[in-house]
Amino acid sequence: MKLLASDGLSARPARIWTREKLRYLQKYAEAFMKAMAPKRSQGKWEHLDYIDLLSGPGLSIVRETKEEFDGSPLIALKIKPAFDHLYFADLNPENIAALRRRVPAQDADRVTFSAGDCNIVVDEVVKRISSRTLGLAFIDPEGFEVDFETLAKLAKKRIDLLYLFASGIGVRRNLKNALSVANSRLDKWWGGKDWRDLPAARWAAGKFSEEPAEKVLQSFVSAFRKKVASAGFQFQDEEVLPFTNTKNAQMYHLLYFSHDRAGLTIWNNIKKIAPGGQRTLL
Repeated sequence: MKLLASDGLSARPARIWTREKLRYLQKYAEAFMKAMAPKRSQGKWEHLDYIDLLSGPGLSIVRETKEEFDGSPLIALKIKPAFDHLYFADLNPENIAALRRRVPAQDADRVTFSAGDCNIVVDEVVKRISSRTLGLAFIDPEGFEVDFETLAKLAKKRIDLLYLFASGIGVRRNLKNALSVANSRLDKWWGGKDWRDLPAARWAAGKFSEEPAEKVLQSFVSAFRKKVASAGFQFQDEEVLPFTNTKNAQMYHLLYFSHDRAGLTIWNNIKKIAPGGQRTLL
């Protein structure tokens, strides 16, 4: 059943961790622009851009409470100082149509909308990003729809990357079945078949049972981080953020990558403040 917001347009269903990941995105985007906007005026950067290849319709709704809130594209659109240009893409044309209607007319000129597969759209986006552009990409898949090659293409540009890794909801639920498929969707997501040799894969196949499941999955996350970093990112978050459901089961990890140590410093400072505003001990 299609979910509609109060404006009659499509909305994305939300869960407990949805607000949390979006608050981290908002805080980082605000800090990113506050730090980089002066350098733009000083001539270091020609453009500061935002990339969202799985943008959705722009609004999310908590099914249980019917609470509506901005999704990642509308959050990015409202960041001050403002991004010079924003790239919004989604596989579902209806989502892009809804998002287009939700973008204020005064902001339309600085947004590029694309309806299509993120693994194809990325080519046009990176083509338009010059060597004097600094970007922030938020990649928020539900599972394995983003090919590793797409992340590798983003890594060739000066782009900071926030990536939601489907560790529990994706890997844990699908690993065993994927092992039995010669050309699994996970192969494109991982960028090869070597994931099949990892401890998590052996654990899923029943050949590795000494370590707790969470620790085994954590090793899978670590291996993926190293693989993404090898594509060209110089800096990454070593203590990634986990997100759990109401039963405290691990669902996602939020990964961070950058070409600049300053970006990693900003991200580490953001992580010290929990989504609700309370400072943590990280």
